[in-house]
Amino acid sequence: MTDYEKLKHTCRELENIRSGLAAQIGQEGAKNPDLLILHERVSKAIKALSGQG
Repeated sequence: MTDYEKLKHTCRELENIRSGLAAQIGQEGAKNPDLLILHERVSKAIKALSGQG
């Protein structure tokens, strides 16, 4: 697996994590601020790995 493929794989995993966090946020709303922080950090990591940030 090339480095590029590893980055793409990691981005897909982070997208799955972000989707799960978004679903939890949708269920719990703003009751858990840690979820919002995690969602923001995962989003930033995805942008950084994809070269958009």
